[in-house]
Amino acid sequence: MYIKLKTPSPLLHKVVAASCCGRLFLSRERETSQSSSLLFSEYSQLCYACTVVAGKHVGTGWIQEKLTQITFPDIDGDVDIFIGRVHYTLSGVTIQKCDLPEPVVEFVQDIGLKTSITGLSLALTGDWRTHFGLIHDGGSFNMAIFNTDVTSVVHLGSDAEGHLSVTSISCDASVRDVDIQFSGGASWIFQPFVKYFKGHVIGIIQNTICPEVEDAIVELDHHLQAMNVSFGVNEVLTLEVPLTGLPVVDASNLKLGLKGEFYSIKTHKEPPFVAQQFTLPEQAGYMVSMGMSEFTLNSASFGYFSAGELQALINDSMMPPHCPFHLNTSSMGMFIPQ
Repeated sequence: MYIKLKTPSPLLHKVVAASCCGRLFLSRERETSQSSSLLFSEYSQLCYACTVVAGKHVGTGWIQEKLTQITFPDIDGDVDIFIGRVHYTLSGVTIQKCDLPEPVVEFVQDIGLKTSITGLSLALTGDWRTHFGLIHDGGSFNMAIFNTDVTSVVHLGSDAEGHLSVTSISCDASVRDVDIQFSGGASWIFQPFVKYFKGHVIGIIQNTICPEVEDAIVELDHHLQAMNVSFGVNEVLTLEVPLTGLPVVDASNLKLGLKGEFYSIKTHKEPPFVAQQFTLPEQAGYMVSMGMSEFTLNSASFGYFSAGELQALINDSMMPPHCPFHLNTSSMGMFIPQ
């Protein structure tokens, strides 16, 4: 099986998930050695739209739920209030809401994928405490993080069992501005000095984002490794679809080769024929195309045969009475070796 995914165009931001469509066709042309082939053509931006545009509406709730599970480390420091230095601590910082813009996905030659999010905004809450000599105070705060940019590059690979793997190569995060509103206690005294320490807060948040992104990529990789590359079709056949090699990535394409071979559950025998090379041409006007060589279909037939499903015993009692010949020596004797 051969997968080809092309770089999305700006159309990606304008279409809806309902526009996703696909085309299945058989190919007998020869160029790649997989038994079947799937190609994402120039209209694959529609597929991206499925995951990005629809994903923004359907998946934002899921992402926000995940974000609320992130607990930032305590943020502490000192600020000069002209009559001395006040030590402050911001604790229990959690994300309450996010404004998730549409991400931009690009291919990185010989590496994998680059995902960029620009203009992400977050709403956070937490508790504050201050210490000034013998005076202790505290309360709660609301924080708004504006125009956060996150860029992540992941390497696409495969393991020995044919699972797709993802590994973080780099991550960059920048926070352009933060606004903090304190409440409770003597917050009216502390509030005017936010501008003097919010740069420190921005630095802490920036240093927290990428480790969380990298942990999410590790979790995704664990899910990919746990996915089945062999599926039961029925009580007779299984279908094996592991990757047959490393993903091939250039500036505009991602290519994946999959095995696509049926086996008998009972015997798991290799067929007496091999997959021939074939090529999958791009199909203009289609976002997803799948090409499948005759090897895949023939492997299904051989799987049934090796399981004994294509064999039948016929005797003379099964022949219709009016049949001009019967399964006995009188009718079949000439074909029986002496």
